[in-house]
Amino acid sequence: MSDTVTAVSPFKRNSDIDVLLTIVKPRPLIGLGNILILTQTPTPSASAGENSTPNKATKVAGLLMSKTDAESGAVYKEYANADAVEEDYEKDANVAKKAHTYFAQKNASDRVAVLSYPAGKLDVALKNFWYNNWTFAIFADNIFNDDVTNASNIFEVNKDHFLVLQSKNVADYESIVGQDYTIGLVHDTKEAMDAAFIGAIASKTVGSVTWKFAELEEITPDDLTVSERATIDTAHAISYISINGRGQTTEGWTLSGEYIDNLHGDIWIKSNIEAELQNLLQTNDKISYDATGISLVASVVTRVLQTAWEHGIILTDETTGKGDYTVTTTPRSAQSISDISKRHYAGLSFRYHRAGAIHTVTVNGTIQSDTITA
Repeated sequence: MSDTVTAVSPFKRNSDIDVLLTIVKPRPLIGLGNILILTQTPTPSASAGENSTPNKATKVAGLLMSKTDAESGAVYKEYANADAVEEDYEKDANVAKKAHTYFAQKNASDRVAVLSYPAGKLDVALKNFWYNNWTFAIFADNIFNDDVTNASNIFEVNKDHFLVLQSKNVADYESIVGQDYTIGLVHDTKEAMDAAFIGAIASKTVGSVTWKFAELEEITPDDLTVSERATIDTAHAISYISINGRGQTTEGWTLSGEYIDNLHGDIWIKSNIEAELQNLLQTNDKISYDATGISLVASVVTRVLQTAWEHGIILTDETTGKGDYTVTTTPRSAQSISDISKRHYAGLSFRYHRAGAIHTVTVNGTIQSDTITA
């Protein structure tokens, strides 16, 4: 993790349940494969008079939503297709190019989001649009500056979204080495590997896919030497190469060396538990503070973990043949008087064993020979 990450605090939100199952901070389940393109708002010209963020796209063209943040002046938009993005951005602009590459992938979702932020306002803009319908973010311009470092630290502290960066030079990642929630790609920036990477994989069922071996549309495999590949792997970055005649992404990890599918699975479980618990509270007139109510709350978590096992996020226990997870509760009598008074239950916990995946294979063979040697 970068030494500067301690200067960043997690974003706040209006909510009722957090991931520790404390009924204070919930968040709705969001599109866990959706992409956000970050672009700095151009400085307005003297004749423009106001913010120069493009504003031509309409609902007819495919604009799904548009929201301006009063605090930062940033504009957040969601588009249904690349043509709608090109209403606001020139076809040869990086935003449009990355949107086009994203939608060219076989597993792209039904939208792209674009956040246009004024210079110096990235942190505020991200804070106010953090819980919109996206999970993976990229920059329109592959320039390693203070915004990139700041963004990486923001993602690291919040631990529920991913920042995907792309550079031709693996050395660019030295300043943010060790980050769990930043993914580093090494590829010529003339091609939008970052957008392709997310579009090809992120919207598949979480737990069903690893981020290695993916074939990307409109991305040319790099001809790397063994030494060049090793340098990229040592930095825990990802390249796109040709093996056995097919293009594929290399190790699917973040800059810390943690695997993306592990963290994506954790986010899936967290988001679903929060959403399902919130739904439980909203759809019942009352959840009693007794064994019955506690059992209801626990059953929600059990159901989410069971689904996570079925999706391949959680390991199968070799002894039982069932998901390797447990859900534990403590009774009302074990809760503090203060918690009971505030109608807060903190006696629910769970654990699970990540399933992981096979990325490499070693085969041991024995050859039987009839040749007699001296």
